[in-house]
Amino acid sequence: MEEEKKHILIVDDVSTNIKIAADVLKDEYRLSMAKSGKQAIEFLEKAKPDLILLDVKMPEMDGYDTLQIIKANPDTASIPVVFLTVDDRREAEIQGLKLGAMDFILKPFEPDVMLSRINKILQIEDLRKDLTISARKDYLTEVWNRRYIEDYVERYLDEGDDREAAFLLLDLDNFKMSNDTYGHMAGDVILSEFAKIMESIIGPRDAVARLGGDEFVIFLKGKYQMDEVKKICEEVLEKVRTKLPKCVDPKCRLSTSIGVAMCPVDGNDYNSLYSKADKALYYVKENGKDNYHFFREKEFDVPTPEQSDAMADMHKLEKMISEQSGLVGAYKVEYEAFKHIYQFVSRGLDRSGQSVKLILLTINAIKGYKIAPEELDGIMSDLERTIVVSLRLGDVTTRYSSFQYVVMLPGLEEDDARKVAMRICDTFNEIKDKDNIIVQYVIGNVEAKKRE
Repeated sequence: MEEEKKHILIVDDVSTNIKIAADVLKDEYRLSMAKSGKQAIEFLEKAKPDLILLDVKMPEMDGYDTLQIIKANPDTASIPVVFLTVDDRREAEIQGLKLGAMDFILKPFEPDVMLSRINKILQIEDLRKDLTISARKDYLTEVWNRRYIEDYVERYLDEGDDREAAFLLLDLDNFKMSNDTYGHMAGDVILSEFAKIMESIIGPRDAVARLGGDEFVIFLKGKYQMDEVKKICEEVLEKVRTKLPKCVDPKCRLSTSIGVAMCPVDGNDYNSLYSKADKALYYVKENGKDNYHFFREKEFDVPTPEQSDAMADMHKLEKMISEQSGLVGAYKVEYEAFKHIYQFVSRGLDRSGQSVKLILLTINAIKGYKIAPEELDGIMSDLERTIVVSLRLGDVTTRYSSFQYVVMLPGLEEDDARKVAMRICDTFNEIKDKDNIIVQYVIGNVEAKKRE
């Protein structure tokens, strides 16, 4: 199937300028036009383009005023905006960049320059969107992560006092035993398939999230009767019993336990719903597992603090500290944290004999070009994105200076580290906007810390 063209909104009060820009872009992009800032704002109430080309000098509402309105609206703030202008003064460019513009294109348009800049900006925007989604997704199962589901539930419940929902807290029974028996790789397969089972059962308005370890949430948004929720619980239980073992070993006995809290009767925020669902889940665990229970049914005595608080707290603690970041790629930390990781790694090298490489990546200008401070921040952001998506989960990176990043690569030899560095440079060159900017690298070693 042919990929849908990106959508660009051209805003200019001069019809000739719109026609010239459209002639350059029409073969590669889907275009819409507006002849004033007001028309552009009205258009954005109905549609969200992938990029806005915005003229600076327009009557009544100029480009700067229009951009401020766009950025003030959460629904449009993330749309990249490029100014079209005849004003090549540095002060005008700085003003636009401070307001949130991605770039400036000077009139009269150079077709190749216009296409190149727009292509690069849209590539960067796609990368930003991918990173945003990745930050919300669990790296293993590809369902939502803890941070996202907490925010999702809170935003939904904050919309009004009449919000209704069902909050299902699930975990796999005896999952640690399965991990010990079949190995962690099989455990990862189990978790991924468990997530797929839940996603296959819920509706499009609902959400599945992994909180950490084998603990998951199903959030059923809207008015659900108890019988409907029971049916969903029973379907999950049945599919886990019958389908999940096949992904590892037919002899493997797998089941799940489910605690259910209903909104608003059991709570009207994430923490209260989680707490009630957790108590219901704990009851199931203590009474045979492989079942579900509603907190609101009040058929059970919630365990007393003397009986269960310590074990329940340990259960939660194990899940929380086992939670892994939803980010893909390198682990980005602040410089002080990077130093602690370096020192920790160096202590064990004399015992493990492992090779750990360092790559120092430096931004440089060529042909006598001088990089302005405000320009450098954007370049370094592009380099950071490139590093994070180019590396493995076990790699670590930090910003070393205003124009340098350093990367730590465990388990790699010199040749492999060089390949990694070249991959980062190649990817950066693909998305960078200016030809007179390059990234260079040098490779070093993490030295083993000698025992005194």
